Amino acid sequence: MKVLVSAGVLCAVMLAACGPAAPSAQSPGSGSSDSARSGPRILVAAINEDPKNMWDGINGGGGSGSRELGHMVNQYLANIGPDGQAEPRLLAELPAVEKGTWKVLDDGTMEVTYRIRSNAAWHDGAPFTAEDIAFSWEVGRDPDIPNGNRTAVNLIEGIAAVDSQTAVATWRQTYAFADRLEHREFYPLPKHLVELPYRESKDTLIAQPYFSSDYVGLGPFKMERWESGSFLEVVANDGYFLGRPKIDRIRVMFVGDANTAIANLFAGSINVFLPTGGPDWDQLASVRQQWQATGTGDVVIERVRWRFMEPQKGALAQPADLRDVRFRQALLVAMNREELTQSLQGEYGEVAHSWVYSRSALYPQVRDVILEYSFDPGRASALLADLGWTPGPDGVLQRAEQRLALQIRPGEGAGEKEATIIQQDWEAIGIEGHLEVLSDALLRDPEARANFTGVAVNGNPMGGVSAVRRFATEQIPAPANRWSGTNRGAFSSPEWDDVGARIRTALDEGQRLQLERQLLSVFSAELPALPIQYELQAVPVAGFRGWVPITGSPHTGNIMHTTNIHEWEIS
Repeated sequence: MKVLVSAGVLCAVMLAACGPAAPSAQSPGSGSSDSARSGPRILVAAINEDPKNMWDGINGGGGSGSRELGHMVNQYLANIGPDGQAEPRLLAELPAVEKGTWKVLDDGTMEVTYRIRSNAAWHDGAPFTAEDIAFSWEVGRDPDIPNGNRTAVNLIEGIAAVDSQTAVATWRQTYAFADRLEHREFYPLPKHLVELPYRESKDTLIAQPYFSSDYVGLGPFKMERWESGSFLEVVANDGYFLGRPKIDRIRVMFVGDANTAIANLFAGSINVFLPTGGPDWDQLASVRQQWQATGTGDVVIERVRWRFMEPQKGALAQPADLRDVRFRQALLVAMNREELTQSLQGEYGEVAHSWVYSRSALYPQVRDVILEYSFDPGRASALLADLGWTPGPDGVLQRAEQRLALQIRPGEGAGEKEATIIQQDWEAIGIEGHLEVLSDALLRDPEARANFTGVAVNGNPMGGVSAVRRFATEQIPAPANRWSGTNRGAFSSPEWDDVGARIRTALDEGQRLQLERQLLSVFSAELPALPIQYELQAVPVAGFRGWVPITGSPHTGNIMHTTNIHEWEIS
């Protein structure tokens, strides 16, 4: 069991005893008048880790609610709403062909003009300018900075500040989403604060307190206090360009132990546990039942990610047969995924066969190219026998006196439960599985996460462009990119990379659909990952209004719930 904060830090169960009191836990839909409320309006949130910094692209992965913190303290050129639709945020408007601000030139390059809101300002009062955009691009694309979200900025040849509120980007090639650069694609940095330490020492830039306790952003809340290993506090930004937030202060607790989290939810000490990560659905089901019965709040259910087992396919692979698709097929058909998902998600469980959710609008248009691998342990044994693996005296498969042993890394969320069930399925056909549970620190260490020999349970947002990035050859972690790549299983396919590059650059929606069909065909045939289930994201919400469930899919990455946090209001 992972523990980031002790019961002492949490003051046994009640978080409120450690600092500002949490608001009374009332139904998000019920309210009380402002006149009936006294004192500051405080919300207590929780995430399942002690974050390193506020820049998601350089924080080492791991997948947690710390990603939601970015929209509290910073803002981005565009925002992807809960329905998956793009809207301008730091920009005054989204670039558009019909407005002349998005031009595709005869040589296949693009010129895109980004016009900034006139009232956007950093927390120290300095205006957000086109010079900040140009500087942010320079840092974001710099290979000496361990930014794992470099795909979009690497397509930009240069950015020029025409005036304080107008930046013009020259793109090397077309990019279908150049009008909606969001938090994973373009991270705004204040040139007046970050340029000097960047020029002086790139190696120590990310260690600067600017990125943590001294953070200065553009968001609705300002950093006030950061107690590493325990909590951080942010306060309302009176000068936020969309209006002062309705909540005065947010305390974000770092709670790595799920049982501690559940106890605090029942006690009414946490208003919201920000995804991803946190307690699993089987733990939150009882919270939902009680909260709905008492009108306290609700546990909102969403589908935003798919889960998979990622085999190592690079030089580290043990056994080397992990590089053979027949071996990966055997692993997949030996997994009783239907039983697994019913066990962990009950009536909400659903087996995944790709990143395309079966209830999405896209699914009927691509269903015929998605190959469904059914549970068939007999076929699994036959595939392994074809590769020379036969049962030894104790039932474990062997070949040339080598036992078939496999390292299994659970990953985050329900990973340990998924891995344990799959381990049992594989042992039933003679595979000796060994669970290796990484500590919280190692889950945030990109080199440690990349250096596995067997298989690892992981998850990824649902969406073709996100899948492209996840398994692209250029995303294989290595010393050269400071282990910042997402393709930890080292899958490499020229066809995948080619189709992926074209799906990112195709401007025609119909063409992108055909390319995603090709991508799904490659995935089904080559199995860079073994799909498990669609992740059930259950989010406990109580004591405030304004939480909007996610119903859409972004073009890349995850949609953040905190994009409208300035509108949240204590009940």
